[in-house]
Amino acid sequence: MKTLDSCKEIMKFLVERGFASQVQRTVLEKTIMVLRGMDKRTVQNWLRTLESLGFIKAVNPYVFELKFDQCPELLNVIIENGQKKLM
Repeated sequence: MKTLDSCKEIMKFLVERGFASQVQRTVLEKTIMVLRGMDKRTVQNWLRTLESLGFIKAVNPYVFELKFDQCPELLNVIIENGQKKLM
């Protein structure tokens, strides 16, 4: 349960910064560093966790698609704020 809450926290952080559809790998890595820790292994672990739990999907090595199946409550935030960034 704690892992799911942490994944939702990462997604919420991205949505609050205007990401609604896709995010660059570097931005996602920096988000993980801010919320979970700076260690390279930690970042890689969280990228794998987010992808395996269905929160993100790799579009290519540099871009991830954000998936909101696990956290539909964030869709309301996206609609209220409007999409600010395409990536």
